[in-house]
Amino acid sequence: MKATSVRLDDETLERVGRMAEAMDRPRAWLMAHAIKKFVEQEEWFIREVELGIEAADKEQLEEHADVKAKWEAKRAASMD
Repeated sequence: MKATSVRLDDETLERVGRMAEAMDRPRAWLMAHAIKKFVEQEEWFIREVELGIEAADKEQLEEHADVKAKWEAKRAASMD
């Protein structure tokens, strides 16, 4: 693994330090973990947007009312 540096403002660095201490982990581990999770989330988001654009280009979109009905049914089922 290649070492690199990250510049953070003092307040954020203190917060990271407190979190790392609470988790009994080194501060560097916490920062690396946070960056990894951020990158994974952003990669997922970009893929999903690209899939949405492809679907729109192929005119394979669902009607808003249909999507809303599915989510309302899902929500109602989870409240039972």
